[in-house]
Amino acid sequence: MNRGVSYLFKIMVFFLLATSIVVLVVSSLTTIYYEMHSDVDRPIYGSENIPRLIILLLLTLGVFFVLYMKSCFEKYRIFTAGSLVFITLYSLMLLWAIRPRAVDDALLVDACINEFMAGDYTSLTKPGGYLFIWPFQLGYTAFGQIMALLFGESNFLAWELVQLLCILVTMFLIYRITWELFGDRVVCGIAGLMSFGALFFYNYVTFIYGDILSMAPQTLAIYMMVLYLKRKKTVYAVVSAIAIALAVLLKTNCEVTLIALVGILILEGVFASKEEKAAGFDLKKTVKALALAALFLALTFVFKEAINAYYCSVSGLSEIPKGSPSWSHIAMGLQESDLEDGWYNGYNYRVFRENNYDSEATAREAKENIRQTLEKFAENPLYAARFFVRKFTTQWADSVAISTHNLDLVSRHVENQPALCDFLVFGKGSRVLCWIMNVFMPVCYAGVSVYLFGIIKGRKFTYQEMLLPVLIFGGIIFHQFWEGSSRYAMRYYIYWLPYGAFGLKVLLGRIEKFLIRKNRH
Repeated sequence: MNRGVSYLFKIMVFFLLATSIVVLVVSSLTTIYYEMHSDVDRPIYGSENIPRLIILLLLTLGVFFVLYMKSCFEKYRIFTAGSLVFITLYSLMLLWAIRPRAVDDALLVDACINEFMAGDYTSLTKPGGYLFIWPFQLGYTAFGQIMALLFGESNFLAWELVQLLCILVTMFLIYRITWELFGDRVVCGIAGLMSFGALFFYNYVTFIYGDILSMAPQTLAIYMMVLYLKRKKTVYAVVSAIAIALAVLLKTNCEVTLIALVGILILEGVFASKEEKAAGFDLKKTVKALALAALFLALTFVFKEAINAYYCSVSGLSEIPKGSPSWSHIAMGLQESDLEDGWYNGYNYRVFRENNYDSEATAREAKENIRQTLEKFAENPLYAARFFVRKFTTQWADSVAISTHNLDLVSRHVENQPALCDFLVFGKGSRVLCWIMNVFMPVCYAGVSVYLFGIIKGRKFTYQEMLLPVLIFGGIIFHQFWEGSSRYAMRYYIYWLPYGAFGLKVLLGRIEKFLIRKNRH
């Protein structure tokens, strides 16, 4: 690896280590919860039951240590297969008990899908229509029309079963990525067992939207890039490019992953290591890397333009509306709010409406709002620091990733719910689920911190090993300025699993050595 690139990665790792320690400490000392029967996303800090947390962490670590000492993790396929079975059963239980429905933006898009199926495109063509304001949802809408053709309009159960499939594909690919990164049976076994506690991710099987649907092609793109970096077969990069282009259509947040994939591709292909320079500059390698990077960007652009061209042809538009500009999201992400600073407060809707749905005028006003906010930050750096730290922790130190609030949202409009629904969403079952997630977060981030600290101390690493940390780094930076929500952080949080498992193996090994030395004395 090029020395300059290696230093760049280490700077990033140091930043990730600092943020991981912050999450570990905050999630251990406090807990974030949400008011039930509330229509707004308002994370609320509460004190953690530290004695209970310590006892549960010690018990959890004890189970991992016993299995480690008995070499059970060597049979890693048992743990990974068992976790996939558990995910399926747990998710099906949620779907049966809650019978969730689309809510909020998903419900609005569902209405647009049904209108489109009937040949009514006013939600796209009329100022103030949902897709006129948010035309980036057209890729998700197109997928919805396919779902309507296959399974009927507003068939929410079909959507949820497809999301379950996406969760299973995502987790299977994460297990494969773990193997490709570390080639260690024990690490893979630990990752499989750890994933039993990642309930925050599986809870989203009930939340109909692009978040989970996009995770499967996004994770496929990451897996294919890992294979390309290891084996240098062009077909892997091509499949990665196709997969991430599809993911971006379903959820534009996947553009962060697109940037990470292109960035790692260019760094690996263009910047030669000391050994490669000694062997001679390989122009073909550089050209190939740049060509593949261009392919990633081109396919994403082509897929998006194909969707836009289709909807122009059926709606009679000459071009797709520009919609609410990204600047309004950034402005909102930097604002104080009665709900939570930097989270959704309706500004992006409101400012677009007040400017008569004029994208350019809205962008100008949003930029001015950003300028005023930055001036305020510059005048009071301590205030700015508190704002960004709080925004970071409310997103990343939320052990349930707002999933419990979403279980409440998707279940409250269904009549005659079974008793199990009330138990899981509002009763004692909910507290049990929360505590499982409360334990998973410090276990995961403790492992991640150990892994990252090892890199700082000098452990060698590869480009493919740095791909997910680059993505998570980008996600942290992006959502410090964009609209905040721990639902957005969830899609990065689950990718820490391989690294948490690696760090946990290191930790268990050190405990073993400590006990051996103690017994000798």
